[in-house]
Amino acid sequence: MTMKQITLRRRVYGTYKGRLLKSLQSEVSQLIANLDSQLLSISTSSKGNVIIRIEGDDEEFVYNLLAKEYGTGFAFGDLVIGQDYWGQITSVGRVGYGLYVDIGLTGPESKDVLVPLHRLRDQTRMKGQSLRTITKSLLFVDSLPITIRLVNVDVAQKKLEGELAPSLIKRTWEWGVDDHERLLVFGANRRMIETALEKSDHSTDIFRIEELGAYEFSLVCKRTTRASGIVSAIGPRLKGVPMHLLIPGELKVSGLAEV
Repeated sequence: MTMKQITLRRRVYGTYKGRLLKSLQSEVSQLIANLDSQLLSISTSSKGNVIIRIEGDDEEFVYNLLAKEYGTGFAFGDLVIGQDYWGQITSVGRVGYGLYVDIGLTGPESKDVLVPLHRLRDQTRMKGQSLRTITKSLLFVDSLPITIRLVNVDVAQKKLEGELAPSLIKRTWEWGVDDHERLLVFGANRRMIETALEKSDHSTDIFRIEELGAYEFSLVCKRTTRASGIVSAIGPRLKGVPMHLLIPGELKVSGLAEV
């Protein structure tokens, strides 16, 4: 009997990595319960992408089902210049010449896309500013889901360059002019966040929960609620989970309105 392996776009990381993997394993097992296929293992790559191994007569069908349900990584040769790609920021501050974004490339040619500093300056109208200043001004933090537009593919050097996609610029600007504070929570699933809110008696202080990624959420506070108060309440119940305060008046988004 053969074995089939699929690498998902979904990344699992952080303090609750094991718990998230176990939850996903249960979810996948239920999804394929009535099919002639067996879930052999679920693990992660060095970059945190979920790897699922299956076998059985229905393995090809299961592969396609999982690809449709969760999305798969793709190869370097599949990239298209000018196309927008969803990804997550990696290692903010690692270098000073640009921002790296993981868009889900898999295999030996797995690379992150570089958004060069000069493009960030042009797109944000922050001429002469450092990468640190720009990322802090717009709350571009590790694991933040963003959309980039691919502008250059160097096949020989296996280098990729991109720029901020219009949809991301629009979202960042809208967050900056909104009158709701937000709390960005990364590395937990929705149920974990809802439970933490319920146990701390703060569910009613949240206007809505926006899903930015599988394990990345934006908690939109009610107008009378401060995001700092939500951190104090649920932080102890989600120890080790990165949380970022997004205060509209503190985001420097005036230049984005011109883009």
